[in-house]
Amino acid sequence: MNTPLIFKGSGALHRLPEAIDQLHGKKAFVLADTHTFEAAGQAACTLLEQHQIPYSKYVFTTEHLEPDEAAVGSVIMHFDPTCDIVVAVGSGVINDISKILANVTKLPYIIVATAPSMDGYASPLSSMCLDGLKVSLPSKWADIIIGDTDILRQAPMYLLQSGLGDMVAKYISICEWRLAQLIVSENYSEEIASMVRQARDLCADNASALLQRDPVAVEAVFDGLVNAGFAMALAGISRPASGVEHYFSHIWDMRGLEYGKAVNTHGLQCAASTYITAQLYHCLKSITPDREAALQSVRQFDYTTWAETLSDFVGQGAKAMIALEAKEGKYDLAKHEPRLDFIISHYEEILRIIDEEIPSMEKLDALYAAAGLPKTAEEAGIQDPVSPLAFQCTKDIRDKYVLSRLAWDLGISNTLIQEVFS
Repeated sequence: MNTPLIFKGSGALHRLPEAIDQLHGKKAFVLADTHTFEAAGQAACTLLEQHQIPYSKYVFTTEHLEPDEAAVGSVIMHFDPTCDIVVAVGSGVINDISKILANVTKLPYIIVATAPSMDGYASPLSSMCLDGLKVSLPSKWADIIIGDTDILRQAPMYLLQSGLGDMVAKYISICEWRLAQLIVSENYSEEIASMVRQARDLCADNASALLQRDPVAVEAVFDGLVNAGFAMALAGISRPASGVEHYFSHIWDMRGLEYGKAVNTHGLQCAASTYITAQLYHCLKSITPDREAALQSVRQFDYTTWAETLSDFVGQGAKAMIALEAKEGKYDLAKHEPRLDFIISHYEEILRIIDEEIPSMEKLDALYAAAGLPKTAEEAGIQDPVSPLAFQCTKDIRDKYVLSRLAWDLGISNTLIQEVFS
């Protein structure tokens, strides 16, 4: 793999001209939004002028920029075809859009990070809104990542916390990757999982110092996020870094787009949903599977009614979710019974994986207190979260086996919801 180069540390932004030269760029297309342009974009343009590197730039003026078709179309329409390298200045949304642009134009790509807020810097995927559905689109990973700690540590505190929130989510993602390998024979790599665990633990160990904007802590979180992105690239899918906790966030985002509900950064939403999901897993451990009750629950499930509920709850994005089910058939009764029997016969192994990967609530409480992370959707600033229904919707958003699917297979969705959300 041609992995990205990483220029990091104090003053790393000053290596931007060197990075462009290393990629044989002659004219840069600089992309930012108003906030990231102020944080580092203007300084980047000044550097290019000082080194006599010509450039064109496009700065989004939208206050709440969404990674959707309109944003990508706007960038492509403003793209200067005389440019031969893309230089993005920003974090999550800017990075996702810029990776799409670089992929379409087949140009080398540099990202100047402005916040350690998400794990997509080294990922070849872009988290986008496509027809109202949150999807991970193949794009392009950066050729060079610039993480200047002088810039990163000045990011708004909620963005520093957001990066940590995205990393604590890896407690869930690795657990569910292992469960999916066991239950539905999904490909799994222990080497990649170990890489993610190390990245996650590096971030968790620096949680309290992060609130002090300690440069070492900020760089540690940035390193962890970049390594998590590498893991996704190695796996070829987002599975090592996202599970049902990410799908909570996607459902909230979709409702925000459809109904104008207030949402927050992806990382802070993931922090809240990770805490919620950990509670759900610990609750599951106290439940003994009941084969007949599970079969009865599944037989009573009416997909037509459920599809209507999906459409009402998430809006336009439900169309893609319903289309996915038409191909996947996860609610097929003939497939369910043998899967249920396998789950029951391997239940002790399932519980062992949960014990090995999901931390105790006491450990999470200490971590969340140290970093000031939200534990509930309400604390994360989600307007009208309807978390019980959001949990049930998560099983339909991707073709991945996650907790909400396991709960449906066991016929215990309502039991978990009653225990945790009440």
